[in-house]
Amino acid sequence: MRDFRSIKHVLVSALIITSGTAFAAGPMNAASHPPLMEVVAEWNRLPYDLGDAQAEQAYDSNQTYKKVLLQGVKVDSKGTMYVSTARWGGPDVPATLSKLVQKKGRWELQPFPNVAMNKVGDRQALQSVLGFEIDRNDVMWILDQGHIAGQPSTPGAEKLVLWNLKTNREIQRYEFNDADSDKKCSFLNDVVVDNDRGFAYITDSGIFCDHLHGGLIVYDQKTNRARRVLDQTVFTTDEADFHFRIDNEPVLGKTPMRTGADGIALSGDKRTLYWTNLSGHTLYSLDTALLRDFHTSESTLRTAVKRVATRPSNTDGMIADRQGNLYMTALEMNGLMFRDAKTGAISTYAIHPEMAWPDTLSWTPDGSLYAVSGHLNKWVDNAMDFDHPAVPNFRIWKIEANDRSYTAK
Repeated sequence: MRDFRSIKHVLVSALIITSGTAFAAGPMNAASHPPLMEVVAEWNRLPYDLGDAQAEQAYDSNQTYKKVLLQGVKVDSKGTMYVSTARWGGPDVPATLSKLVQKKGRWELQPFPNVAMNKVGDRQALQSVLGFEIDRNDVMWILDQGHIAGQPSTPGAEKLVLWNLKTNREIQRYEFNDADSDKKCSFLNDVVVDNDRGFAYITDSGIFCDHLHGGLIVYDQKTNRARRVLDQTVFTTDEADFHFRIDNEPVLGKTPMRTGADGIALSGDKRTLYWTNLSGHTLYSLDTALLRDFHTSESTLRTAVKRVATRPSNTDGMIADRQGNLYMTALEMNGLMFRDAKTGAISTYAIHPEMAWPDTLSWTPDGSLYAVSGHLNKWVDNAMDFDHPAVPNFRIWKIEANDRSYTAK
């Protein structure tokens, strides 16, 4: 494994002016002190610790690893890493949520909370997890997409499960009804958590139909109910004629990728929700007080949406710190962007040519960021080499940030 501990990466420093938004050369002192970056885990193919030698052998011999992608990473208060592997490749993906464990000198994926809770077809179990969050109380908010390989979800499959990591038990769940999500079209993507008021906010990319069915979902933990908002609006769908490239190659060149509401972040004071559409450059926001009031009309919400900025790259994952600054993955730039909460200026933050398709971001207990890079562009084009890729297919990066999670008190 390569060691990036001593490498300081040069930031992209050009000043870009787009739609009235300035893009400067990094936050604070970034020009003189670029953030340190290191790879803490990497794989060409993802290995599982299933507690069953025959199952592990079958996983390798059947080349099931070609169906498994690393998407999300989150870290608990003890520094334990958890990862999501949504079952986009089919039902034989061994687990969709896992804890990383060291085995024979390498990191392996151990089904979490256990094998049974990852059983395909079991309404109580996790079917296809992409987005999840660990809050300040070490409660994991698990967002289950429900869809297996893009097929319509079965009853109870699309759900939000709250799992207490300290007691290792489920404490609450909510199954999304037909008003919350479309069981054919929805693509429940990511979730952020407001511990202060007991709310969560979810993006739905809506990719599984010919037309995008994007939207946001607001979840009230105290009443265990949800409400879908901004359904199939300009704020939750792709931008016209949007095409993007990674490593100078078009993503889905024959059929341009169309994805609605995706990246989502909650400000440190919990007053502002930010989100983006993957197929677009616009950063949107809404006052959470309006979203928390389920009596707020849809027309009022649409009028209140703010177009915060036009960014130099589209974004998949994003996250805020306690001060309200935003960190956003930059797919077209192979790295991260930063939005200063005080000035609104957006700058490049950490760029590396091998950080291909940076996805989820997570805060660590020491105030650093973890980021997944997973070469999704290669997988969707059926071009991923699982044996001898030029760069490891899946990586978890640690990036210097020196701050606290938005969930902190």
